[in-house]
Amino acid sequence: MASLSGTGPSTSRQKFLWYLPALLITAVFSFPLIWILMTSLKPARIIQNYPPALRFSPTLDNYRQVFDSSYPEAMRNSLIIAAGSALFSVALATLTAYGMSRHSFTAKDNLLFWILSLRMLPAIAVIIPFSRMVRWFDLQDTYIALILVYAIFNISFSVWLLKGFFDEIPKEMEEAAKMDGYGPWKVFFIVALPLVVPGIAVALVFSIIQSINEFLLAFVLTQREAVTAPVALTNVFITTFGVNWGGLSAAAIVLVAPVVVFAVLVRNHLIRGMSFGQLD
Repeated sequence: MASLSGTGPSTSRQKFLWYLPALLITAVFSFPLIWILMTSLKPARIIQNYPPALRFSPTLDNYRQVFDSSYPEAMRNSLIIAAGSALFSVALATLTAYGMSRHSFTAKDNLLFWILSLRMLPAIAVIIPFSRMVRWFDLQDTYIALILVYAIFNISFSVWLLKGFFDEIPKEMEEAAKMDGYGPWKVFFIVALPLVVPGIAVALVFSIIQSINEFLLAFVLTQREAVTAPVALTNVFITTFGVNWGGLSAAAIVLVAPVVVFAVLVRNHLIRGMSFGQLD
């Protein structure tokens, strides 16, 4: 009876075989993060042991070093810049994507490709003009400089992602709203925008990750006041005396933690967004 109902051992075995590749891939990609976490909890005297020590008494000394250094201030800078850039770029991208989805005009495809090409542009190719522009506007070593620069790179991905979501919304819904007396902005905010929340969640997560991880632009455009966490990692834990692997690992975990927490909070929207709204 158990096998007939589809809950027998053979069904469980089939499910396991289906999930096995996903589990293996997850294990492979999770291993570096797990290793960094283990290193951050190891006493300094055994971190560079060979073969590596897999059994040890965990310690929080490395995390105390992190919070006793200037790294928390750099971490705060990174979070402010990443959040500001993500909100600004996704807000502009949402409006742009909606316009691209609902209106046709000459050279529309060329404009979309140009927007996407900004994502392909390596930071090293624009570091000099960006540096000059920041100096011209007297924005050197400020939050606003990095927020605007990062938004340029983040907006391209967000436009393409959100345009796909807007394309999936039946135009009949908006036409019905217009017949009820809704104006263009009311149609956008009340009808269209709530249906693309999963896409917005994905765009926010990717924009935050991109901004937090970026090193080169932050290294060139900041000096002291707006130094970000990736730059601080090299300044605080990599010195002429060597590499503080314990502190470096602990700082990396502290850097990753906010992104993981945010991703968990929006996981339902994130899953739907990654599947372009096909999962409910």
